[in-house]
Amino acid sequence: MNTNSNLDFFSNINIDDHNLYPFFLKNLEFQRFRHIPHLKIDFQHPISIISGTNRSGKTTILMALACSHLNFMRRNPNNGNLERNTWSSLMKFTNHDKQLDDWTYYINYRKGTKFERKRGQRKALTNKWNGVGKKESQFNFRDVVFIDLDRILPARFFTAKVFNVAKRSSVDNLSPQMKSKLEHYLSHILEQQFSITAIAKVNDKDVFNYTNSFEYSSFNTATGEDVLTRILIDIIEANEKSLILIDEVEMGLHPKVQRRLMDVIRDISRNEKKQFIITSHSSTILDEVNPKSRIFIEKTHTSEYRAINNISVSAALTKMDAKSFPLVDLYCEDKIAKKIIMKGILFCAEQNDIQKLNELINIIPIGSADDVYKIFKSQMETYPLKKIRSGYACILDGDMKLKQNRHSQPLYPAHQNLHFIYSNESPEKFLTRFYLARHPNVAIQYYLDNVNNHYFFQSIIENSALTDEEEVFNCCWNLFKDTFEGENYLNELSSFIFQVYEQFSQEL
Repeated sequence: MNTNSNLDFFSNINIDDHNLYPFFLKNLEFQRFRHIPHLKIDFQHPISIISGTNRSGKTTILMALACSHLNFMRRNPNNGNLERNTWSSLMKFTNHDKQLDDWTYYINYRKGTKFERKRGQRKALTNKWNGVGKKESQFNFRDVVFIDLDRILPARFFTAKVFNVAKRSSVDNLSPQMKSKLEHYLSHILEQQFSITAIAKVNDKDVFNYTNSFEYSSFNTATGEDVLTRILIDIIEANEKSLILIDEVEMGLHPKVQRRLMDVIRDISRNEKKQFIITSHSSTILDEVNPKSRIFIEKTHTSEYRAINNISVSAALTKMDAKSFPLVDLYCEDKIAKKIIMKGILFCAEQNDIQKLNELINIIPIGSADDVYKIFKSQMETYPLKKIRSGYACILDGDMKLKQNRHSQPLYPAHQNLHFIYSNESPEKFLTRFYLARHPNVAIQYYLDNVNNHYFFQSIIENSALTDEEEVFNCCWNLFKDTFEGENYLNELSSFIFQVYEQFSQEL
C-alpha cells in the first residue's frame, strides 16, 4: 500500500472518468422527506465525508442511498442469513409514527458514460413506497454495503450461545485472500504485526482470534480493535465497484487509528473502484481527506437545510461546536471593553439576523494595549499556517487611538480588523461623562478630572444608589446608547463586528 501515491491519485481525481470509477453516485435530493423540507447533496469525490449536527439528516441520507439499490444485503440478526434489505428493514413504523406529507427523493447516477435519474417516494395516504424505493425500479447494477452502528457492540455483551460456540471452536472461517488483506490492513492501522482468525459466526455475530505479542479473542480485545476488524471485513468482502456507506466511522477509534483507517479506505477505493460515503463528527477524519470530500449539512435559522461542499475543517468544527471552536478570537484590554463589545455583538446579531453570534466570537481580555496588539499581530501572521483556525480581531480602548511611537507614527496603525472604542478617552471616562450629563455630582466630577480612570465607577457607587460596578456600567451604557452619539457608535461597532464575521465566514 503506497499511501503517498494514493494521496496524489485522489488530489486530482476526475470523478467522471468511467475507467477509474465505472459507477458513480452523483447526488441525492430530498423534496420534503421526514423532517427535511428540501436538501440537495452533491458527491464530488470517491470518498465523501458528511458532517453536521444531530438531526441534520446524515443517517437519513445513508438509508435513502442504501434502500434505493436492489443489491443491498445484510445478515439477518435472527438466523445469520444474508438477506436483501429494504426501507421496511431500516425504518420501522408504529402507531406513534405519523407521516403527514408524501416523502420524495431523487438520485442521480453515472453508469459508465450514461447518466440516470430516478425518483423514490413514500405516499402519506397509503404508506407504500414507489419508484426507486420499490424493488422493480431500484438500481440493480451495483452492490451496497451499509456499515451501521451495531458494529460497536463489544463481544462481551454477546449472548451466552455465542460465547459457548466460540469457546469450543477451532475453525478459521476466513478465506486465505480475506485473511491476507485483513491482516495487512489491520497491521498497518494498528502499527503492529497481526495474525487473525475468525473462530465463530453465530447469526450476525462474529468472534475473532488475534495474535500479535499476545493471543486473545474478541471477548478480551480492546473495543477499537474489534470495531476496526468488523469495518475492514465488510469493506474487503464487498464486490468491486460497490457503494460503501459507513455511519459515524470514528466510533470507538482513536484519532491516530482514524487517520490510518482512511489510508486503507483510499487504497481500497482506488484499487477496487469502490465509492465511499461516510458520516462523521471527527475533526481527525475531516482533516484527513481532500477538501472536495467534505460536505457539511446545516439547518439555517429559517429552518432550511443546505449542504456545503468543500468546507474547511475549521468552518465545520465551528458550525458543530462554536464554544470550543469559535469563528473569531477577538482581543481586548479588560472586562469593561468586553462588556461594550458584547453589547455590540448582540446588537449586530439582532440587526443582521445571525444566530448565536455571541458563541461564534470569543472575546479575550488580555491587559495592556501593547500586549493585546502584540497577540493580535501574532495571530494575524500565523493564521495562514494553522490547521485548525480561528479568525482574529482586536478592539482597543479609545485613548489608544492617537498614540504614536518615537517616529511620530501611529503606535497602532489602522487595519480592517482593528477597532477603537468610542471617543479618544478610556471607556470608563466617557461613560462617566454621560452619567454626569444626566446626574451632575461635584464629587464624581472631581474624580473624573483628577483621579485614575479605574476609580470612576467606584466613585459613582459611593455617590449614588447604585451598588456595584455591573449596575454602574449598565446605567452608564443605557444613558450613552440613548444619545445621538451612542446610537451612531453602536452602529459603527456593529458594522465592524459584521465585517469581521463576514471575512472569516466566507466558507461557512
